[in-house]
Amino acid sequence: MTQTQPQEFPLSRALEMAFRSLFENAGYALRICWAWIVIMTSARVASDIAKTRFLSDAEGQPLLGFDLTFFIGWFLFIPLASIAIAWHRLLLFGERDSASIYLRVDRLVWSYFGLAIVLYLTALAPVFTVGAISKLMTLMWGLPEVGAGGETVGPSFLLAPTAKSIISGMQVIAFLIFLALSARLSVVLPGKALGMRGLTIRRAWDATRGHTWSLTMGFVACIVPFLILTALLRRSGFHFSLEDGALLHIADWFVIETMGAVLGLIELAYLTFCFRFFLPQTDEQLGADQDARAQT
Repeated sequence: MTQTQPQEFPLSRALEMAFRSLFENAGYALRICWAWIVIMTSARVASDIAKTRFLSDAEGQPLLGFDLTFFIGWFLFIPLASIAIAWHRLLLFGERDSASIYLRVDRLVWSYFGLAIVLYLTALAPVFTVGAISKLMTLMWGLPEVGAGGETVGPSFLLAPTAKSIISGMQVIAFLIFLALSARLSVVLPGKALGMRGLTIRRAWDATRGHTWSLTMGFVACIVPFLILTALLRRSGFHFSLEDGALLHIADWFVIETMGAVLGLIELAYLTFCFRFFLPQTDEQLGADQDARAQT
């Protein structure tokens, strides 16, 4: 069969389906998320304790030369990949995992995790590029550090106002490109949850050509509920560090991780709709991995 390019992406219908899917399957959403939320919360709190009490000097600088939080963030892609697979398969197959404690980690999860990381790093390329340019401009045109008596005491990492404005503009553009790339490339992820082969950056790019604006708008719209709720929580004073007490700090992370995991299902449902629309599942295209299905 020959795949024809869709003429117009139904953005409003995609968003309606994405939000409705969470409300209609709220019980299942909590069931596939809760155990992973406990693990993610524990990892976050353990990281904060280790970083604060054991892996930092008196000035709060990391003793190991890196921030442990960065590595924990990458580790947490694994639970999110596991949750994503269960959610995609529900929306595509009507398949519900029967386990009361859902902690799936198998070859399919690792495959999904690997593809998600590749797509994420590809989308981040413009951000990395602007960061490198910023460092170069700092080295070339950084303002000198001036001592108390007005003498120059050494180089500084401060840029002149004009250069700072240029960098700020480039950072905004890079972030918008990151969102657009994320929206377009991520449409292949639901197919990975099915065990499909041949899911590449090129295939995602070709399938979504001409739909960058509408895809990005929908991609951002699905994140808005999490951003709004997080902002409201912070404005209400719900933000507790370890200094406020261990239980409060655990509660803080638990609420954030719960909102991220559950509300993130809206984004996954949106991507599922996009997958169906841009990569219709013909017998020729699907080529499902029998091993992946057998594992479920």
